[in-house]
Amino acid sequence: MSRIRKLLLITSGSVLALSACGNGGQNTAAHDADAALLDALAPASWADAAGQFIGVDGAPIGHVVLTNTPRAGVLMRVDIAGVSEGWHALHLHKVGDCSDYADGFKASGSHVDPDDQPHGLLNIYGPERADMPNIYAGADGHATAELFNGTVALFASEASAAQAGPFPLFDDDGFAIIIHESADDHTTQPIGGAGKRIACAAIRGAG
Repeated sequence: MSRIRKLLLITSGSVLALSACGNGGQNTAAHDADAALLDALAPASWADAAGQFIGVDGAPIGHVVLTNTPRAGVLMRVDIAGVSEGWHALHLHKVGDCSDYADGFKASGSHVDPDDQPHGLLNIYGPERADMPNIYAGADGHATAELFNGTVALFASEASAAQAGPFPLFDDDGFAIIIHESADDHTTQPIGGAGKRIACAAIRGAG
């Protein structure tokens, strides 16, 4: 098992312990289910970064795993449950902090936008580097997606230092992935009309 998977499973176990003290058997079963899900979600070689989505009640509702691609960009796989049926916006935020779930994940800060661009993949003056395609949840509230962003990288490189390549997401406070209650129309400012933040994953690296 990769180091990032171990870190994520430790985090998952800690959250479960806080939410269900005394239910040792249930916690173990949930931990095992998390391990199986991560193995199914992405290959073990995807060891660059991972995070656990939590909902507005602070409970875990999904996972994301991420890897740098060889030339430029970040590939990620998302698995989330317990959201409403339909399209949901997904954006990259500046701060890897999801602790204020009761207040709507404001601690994750604003969008990753070092170039001060308008929001929207369909905006002729955009997009921000935070902008991503929507994900779709079925009638059971479950969504699984593989997404790519070619404008960012997980870690700094010579190209990013020269402002000629993807923007590095990792700094002292990491970054977060936020899921919204509605779809992003990829045009409207400042977040595509996506509505409230309903899930957050704080991302940290394996190193």
